Amino acid sequence: CQTFSAAGRRAAGVPGINDPRGALFQEYVRVLEHLQPTAFLFENVYGITGAQGGTAWEAIQAAFREVGYRTYHRILDAADYGVPQHRERLFIVGTRDADFRFPRPTHGPDSLDGFPFYAAGEAVEGADTSDVTPGIGGHHGHLLEQVPPGLNYSFFTEKLGHPQPLFAWRSKFSDYLYKADPERPVRTIKAQGGQYTGPFSWENRRFSIPELKRLQTFPDAYEIVGGRQIAVEQIGNSVPPQISRILALAVL
Repeated sequence: CQTFSAAGRRAAGVPGINDPRGALFQEYVRVLEHLQPTAFLFENVYGITGAQGGTAWEAIQAAFREVGYRTYHRILDAADYGVPQHRERLFIVGTRDADFRFPRPTHGPDSLDGFPFYAAGEAVEGADTSDVTPGIGGHHGHLLEQVPPGLNYSFFTEKLGHPQPLFAWRSKFSDYLYKADPERPVRTIKAQGGQYTGPFSWENRRFSIPELKRLQTFPDAYEIVGGRQIAVEQIGNSVPPQISRILALAVL
């Protein structure tokens, strides 16, 4: 994902399939050609469709066609399928000889039954928080307590009416000092970020690893090996198991 991501575009442009990581789809195609599954599921950041003027996206679709698959793609928000996190990603389903339809949302305003989004507060209730301490430190860390749940550094801008603005409007990334709202899904959990990269808990601290697992819908018993930053990176790079489950049922 990194070679097609928004963070990558901001940092140094998009290397796309010219980067070894961006060429991993070729290994995916190799496995498809060898195993010949009835269907497959592929996920990436939606920036992949516009990378390198669309040529990378065309190459990926053509590679799937060449090994015998017709593809269906859609950008899905994990929150629409019962994940307590707004996380938009591009999903591709390929089939050999059957039509495919993406499932309707199971949660939120677009769901058939109007079932509400899974709120972050409900998701993390009772999770172990022993691996985190209050506050986040640093030059701007003390500001987190003043940020209302659901907002970020923009709370301290003139545009939002702060009497003593500290930041210019849109001068930071949207996850800078972003504090989650317990009544709503959190914004996307990042695999990597700086000291002030949210989501932060409404309790003015970082989320614990057990809480992040809940927000990504990993079972409590699922063990993630490594220190905190390694664990955060693994969680942030993963596909939430819950949306994986819904899509697997749709493929089935």
